[in-house]
Amino acid sequence: MDINDLMSEILRQSTSEGHFTLDELLHYSSSNPMTGIGVSEEKGHSFFLFFSEGEPDGAMFVDAKGTLFGDSAVLRLTGEEEFELFTVTAPIVDALVSRCRIFDKSHLKKNGRLDIPTLGTPNQQRIGMLYLIVRDGRMPLAGAHVAIRKGKLVMTSDVTDSKGKVCFRLLNGRYMCVVSDRIGERARRIVEIHEPQVEAYVDIGGTEDEFR
Repeated sequence: MDINDLMSEILRQSTSEGHFTLDELLHYSSSNPMTGIGVSEEKGHSFFLFFSEGEPDGAMFVDAKGTLFGDSAVLRLTGEEEFELFTVTAPIVDALVSRCRIFDKSHLKKNGRLDIPTLGTPNQQRIGMLYLIVRDGRMPLAGAHVAIRKGKLVMTSDVTDSKGKVCFRLLNGRYMCVVSDRIGERARRIVEIHEPQVEAYVDIGGTEDEFR
């Protein structure tokens, strides 16, 4: 089994936490200490970052020419990568890190990647909970598919419950909310998260949405 097959098998059995830019990934992992693997797959190569309790402890770069580990792999980062983050058990991550440990993390601090400041007052958290209630007129819309997008990237998605409610844990910022059902796409709304908790109502009937 080659390294790509091994990683695919590990990630297939793991839970995705969402999609992030490199900056967002590093800040998210430091704010939410977790153990897992961030993977970026582009044409011709793959990049893996291994996190142990929030720390980026290992890295691996794979292309047709072979595999780079640790500091050599980190040097191939451009900062433009898009990563999907997976929660992975500590024994698996520890075993992988033992082969690709990052010793000089100053490579990751380049351009301030590990030193992103938290701006504003303490109640303006970097991570927030978005609670969406989807309705058709006055009736809650159960079973609707809600996708949260940033640009062309789908960050996360879920299905509304019997009360038309769905919630997401997201980095602060502006997102596009796309609501679909069996008929197809029903509504698109821009939602913004700048507080620890935001509640929004999305009415697919076209009336004005409410934010709290």
